[in-house]
Amino acid sequence: MKRQFLAEWHRLKIEHTHDRDQHNNYGCFNVEACRNCNYVYNSRAAISCHNCDSVIECVQCVDCRDCAYCVGLNGARFHILNREYSEQEYYEKLHELGIDWNVQAFDPLDPYASL
Repeated sequence: MKRQFLAEWHRLKIEHTHDRDQHNNYGCFNVEACRNCNYVYNSRAAISCHNCDSVIECVQCVDCRDCAYCVGLNGARFHILNREYSEQEYYEKLHELGIDWNVQAFDPLDPYASL
């Protein structure tokens, strides 16, 4: 009974996680060093973020865009260290801090990557 239980558990894990990459990301594109993320795009070093675009070093953010070094935000845009900025101030602050906001993490073996 135990062997059958473990075999079924293993089958279910394989079946439901086959689309995840080696860093446990799912549905992500153009990401660099992200972990445990779902539907994250153009981002670097995000951890456990979901449905985000252009985030840098963010942790547990959801539905965020253009954020850097933030934790636990939901639906935020143009934030650094959980503080909101205007679009212009956001990019000026990143430039002032010497942070490159461009992510070019395309896989050279990906036939759909536009290099």
